[in-house]
Amino acid sequence: MRHALLFASALTVLVTGCAAGTAPAASTERELTAADSRVPVQVTVGQVFVVRLPSNASTGYSWAWDQAAAAGVIVQDGEPAMAGVNPDPQTVGSGGTQTWRFRAAAAGQGELRLDYRRPWETGAAPAQTVRWQIQVR
Repeated sequence: MRHALLFASALTVLVTGCAAGTAPAASTERELTAADSRVPVQVTVGQVFVVRLPSNASTGYSWAWDQAAAAGVIVQDGEPAMAGVNPDPQTVGSGGTQTWRFRAAAAGQGELRLDYRRPWETGAAPAQTVRWQIQVR
């Protein structure tokens, strides 16, 4: 009986705590897609946004961020990561997704531009470019 009473009390505290607004706060992280490149993207200072793009390191191509276009309003937040790839990057066809995290650093406008290129091919046009106009408030 005593254990049942303790269990009921603990359950009441747990349920009351959940109902009282102790749920996790909503994330301020936003994911950008290629479709977002058609319209200006509005974010607030401090907001983090994530870009996930298909990539295949076995071809020598990878995404490169054009920092100059960011105009100081966007900063990289950590290093880019690859997911869904074969552990051996030399294996042909070991494609996956490259994920970039950025943070809105200051109010203003800038362009978030990523070029898909081979780093050693200087002067060559990128195989693909994705860009977003970012408005930071």
